[in-house]
Amino acid sequence: MNDMKETDEFLDEDEHLVLTYRGKDYSIPPVDAKTGLRIERIMSAADRAQRGADTEKDEKQVLSDADEMDLYPDVLGPVYDELLDDGVSFIRLRLAATAAMLWTISGDDVAHEYWEAGGKAPAPNRQQRRAKTTRTGGASSTRGQASGTGTSTRRKQSASQPKGKG
Repeated sequence: MNDMKETDEFLDEDEHLVLTYRGKDYSIPPVDAKTGLRIERIMSAADRAQRGADTEKDEKQVLSDADEMDLYPDVLGPVYDELLDDGVSFIRLRLAATAAMLWTISGDDVAHEYWEAGGKAPAPNRQQRRAKTTRTGGASSTRGQASGTGTSTRRKQSASQPKGKG
């Protein structure tokens, strides 16, 4: 006996991301599984890089410039050609593609927030990032050994040197 529901009962794969530009709605369909997995790898690598995670020297680049250009049609589907036919700028094309990637991974709210912010991090996120880099307490700002702070220990005076020179 199967207790699990059919996915069509609770998962709406017909849902589209709708982005409005110059009064026109662009309806972006969900991506196929292979593209979704690619997006997930890219977004995961971007998140690790943003957090400053160490990466191995031989780790290959997740997305080259050429791969990025190939990704846009896959992410935007038929909307890719529609945007090009409408003469949108590259900045808008990239914004739409990134919003679609965010939608694929994180959902409608994140994609719309990104779109409406013009691709810039909203103010609360900037404030959170700044808070993470603010140092408090003495120990967190203590320099390590051989830090090159420019200070040196006081030189001992030799018996032959007069006081005041040294």
